[in-house]
Amino acid sequence: MKHRFGVSHMGLWRHIRTNAEDAAAFGPQFLFRHLSRISGASLAKVRVPGIGEVHIRTGESDVWSIRQIFGTHVFDLGRIPAANARLSARYRTILEKSRTPVIVDAGANIGAASLWFDKVFPEAGIVALEPEPGNFRILKRNVAGHSRIMPLAVAIGGAPGFVKVKNEAKGWSARTSRADSGVPILTMVDAFAKFEGGEPFIAKIDIEGFESDLFGGNVDWLDDVYMVIIEPHDYEQPGKRTSRSFQAAIAARDFEIFISGDSLIYLHV
Repeated sequence: MKHRFGVSHMGLWRHIRTNAEDAAAFGPQFLFRHLSRISGASLAKVRVPGIGEVHIRTGESDVWSIRQIFGTHVFDLGRIPAANARLSARYRTILEKSRTPVIVDAGANIGAASLWFDKVFPEAGIVALEPEPGNFRILKRNVAGHSRIMPLAVAIGGAPGFVKVKNEAKGWSARTSRADSGVPILTMVDAFAKFEGGEPFIAKIDIEGFESDLFGGNVDWLDDVYMVIIEPHDYEQPGKRTSRSFQAAIAARDFEIFISGDSLIYLHV
């Protein structure tokens, strides 16, 4: 059944419920983002408690990232106290050695995860990698003023080279494939080395199927990193075995697995 504006009653109530949840999680001002649609603006600013203002584009892909990271806290191991205690202990151990815990946010999109890591691990160095130009422009805005976040307009891969980027859904899915020229590829080893005196700590990977390339190259860095957060994409590209090389690499090492939302979280034992 539809009301006179052509929107189903079920869809209307879902929209109302989602906005109520947003207001509860982030405060009523979070709903002011809808004004940008009325004004025709392409960008809006929302305030995230504990973070400050975050730029998002109109539509749902960017706000979904905010909800996922700061609303449902998909990367927070606090609900598993023993695992969270181990992660915190590793963070402190690296700092006690006068080294910098380095977090690589591969597929950083608009920077929501990087901002979350910056809040939770304030003395870490965060390398935020994003190859899609539109996403990267918003990422740079969002991490400006966060001196420990380093935004780079590059892709992550198993070996140096270049990729071409195809944004298939306006922020939802930017697919990369190897090419002779285009956006440069950074390896995970080189990404962790971006902070002098750094030590691998966390790798967060959401690269729309290009994990097949990343884990098809040198994976020795998995022996050093303490936590891996990855969103596999077999469900989007069935039959292409995009997570196969990752599964082989991670199975050869001593990690525990936790499931949170669309992500798999692997923690060294």
